[in-house]
Amino acid sequence: MTPIKRIGYAHLIDMSIEQYYEDLTEDEANFILDIYRVINNMVYDYRPVTLVGLGYELGVAPSELADYLPTIIQILNKVEEEYEVR
Repeated sequence: MTPIKRIGYAHLIDMSIEQYYEDLTEDEANFILDIYRVINNMVYDYRPVTLVGLGYELGVAPSELADYLPTIIQILNKVEEEYEVR
C-alpha cells in the first residue's frame, strides 16, 4: 500500500518510494538555465513561447525539448508571474 499524506487543503501527495529525484549533471543544469534565459527574453519581448521558438533559440530540435516540457511550463509560469508583479 502506498502511503498518502494530506497537507492542509492541498492535493494528495504521493510519498511512495517510487517517487524519487534524479541528480542533474552540470550540462543539464546549464541547459535548464539556458531555457530560462530564452523564455525570459521571449516573454520580455512579447513573443509567444513555443517549442519551435525555443528550439530555434537554443539550437536544438523541438522534439528534443519534449523531455523538458514540465520544466518549460513551470519556468514559463514563473516568468509570466514575475512580469505581472512588475
